[in-house]
Amino acid sequence: MSTADAAPRRTRSQTTAAIESAAVALVNELGYDAVTVDMICERAEISQRTFFNHFKTKDAAVIGSAGPVVDQQFAREFIVAHDPLLPDAFRLVVLPQVAAPEQVAARIRAVGSHPELMARQMQRFTLIEAEITDILRLRLLNENPGADESTRQEQARLLAALLAGLFRYLAESTTRTGGKAPVTPARIAELLRDLGIPLV
Repeated sequence: MSTADAAPRRTRSQTTAAIESAAVALVNELGYDAVTVDMICERAEISQRTFFNHFKTKDAAVIGSAGPVVDQQFAREFIVAHDPLLPDAFRLVVLPQVAAPEQVAARIRAVGSHPELMARQMQRFTLIEAEITDILRLRLLNENPGADESTRQEQARLLAALLAGLFRYLAESTTRTGGKAPVTPARIAELLRDLGIPLV
């Protein structure tokens, strides 16, 4: 009897979580290039067929199934708000929920260990970057209805790129602290203010 056959019955979401956890742990232990799908299957106690029913590649298993999304309710509120723009903009993006900060730190370490994984992770933000840019443009136009639209569009693109960089900084800070004391958006705002950088 194989380990996959001997494994207790799990729900689809439990199996997905087990695969992701095994993939992340193995990459952190052995390095990205040394890890194979077979090794992930053995650690997660599943068959290759089950693996490929959940993920197309080992990269996808390390990065995880859930990517960032835009909080639509907050986006509507954000467009008409008059609070400092940049700190509020962090709340536009909803990151996938995980059980513990240590799991976040482990995934960030694994993804950060290989340029290809990092590039794929940043592509996820790119998928929602156009939506975020449009929301930022609407906010800027709402604050100054007579402003030149092409200028506001360019400013929105700049702010979206800045936001992507700040999310990367947040991820790196989570890795540095092992998930125990990550830098918050409020702390980033404070650091920028101390540097004399205005928070539009």
